[in-house]
Amino acid sequence: MQMERRNLVLPAEVRAEGESVTMRGYAYRFNELSLNLGGFRERIMPGAGADSLRSNDVIATFNHDNNNALGRMSSGTLRTGEDAEGGWYEIDLPNTTAGRDVAELLKRGDVQGSSFTFRVNDGGQRVHDELDEESGLPIREITNMDVVELGPVLNPAYPTTDAGLSRSIVASLGIPQSSNARALLPFNPARELFRALNRGVSGNGRNDS
Repeated sequence: MQMERRNLVLPAEVRAEGESVTMRGYAYRFNELSLNLGGFRERIMPGAGADSLRSNDVIATFNHDNNNALGRMSSGTLRTGEDAEGGWYEIDLPNTTAGRDVAELLKRGDVQGSSFTFRVNDGGQRVHDELDEESGLPIREITNMDVVELGPVLNPAYPTTDAGLSRSIVASLGIPQSSNARALLPFNPARELFRALNRGVSGNGRNDS
């Protein structure tokens, strides 16, 4: 499956002990519905990323920029795991421009949340046979995912306007698209969309974005 990215509006915390500055936040929360991700809503289920957070050499960055590296599992400067709320992370911020900037932005309240990059594992998603009552959209549940990167971001709103991401996911699930660059979906009734999602839910095409 292709790489996907999600953002969470939940302020991270920062604390200082001597010259060491550590931040902690949640990359994702369980059982919370996303906004419209381009024709479907999404929910991450408890335990979905636990295995990858234990075994992967996850990296932490600021704003998903590898030039703004903040920590890494293999070096011990990043710690991750899941608790009853969701997938948490803790970073010992480096004494670098990026690290000092993040610490200051957190203290000022300019950094408003976190984000993570993941890939759905085979069989790690399911689509409900009933549409969401509020939006009339299918609900995609993530039950098993491979988390590879996470960290604080400036703009944490769920990516409802990220057309490139939404189109790549919709395409991988086998849903036809409009030629209009702004239209993430053709004028399909919701039931047809649900059927397309079910047809594509076991697909394994890749389209990194």
